[in-house]
Amino acid sequence: MSLPIVVVPHPLGDRDEEVIRQRGVAIAQECVRILTTPMDALALEFEGKQHPLPRGVMPR
Repeated sequence: MSLPIVVVPHPLGDRDEEVIRQRGVAIAQECVRILTTPMDALALEFEGKQHPLPRGVMPR
């Protein structure tokens, strides 16, 4: 099994530094959660989960 994909919401940038900080903290917490959760639990959580491309991305 490989590690799950962490989907980062975009746009990440913002004019408000507090908003940027909060987004960064949330992303870091999700990464830590995934890296420290037992593989069996992750396998159940992410089994069959789809990660569709964002609207702005055109498959080539």
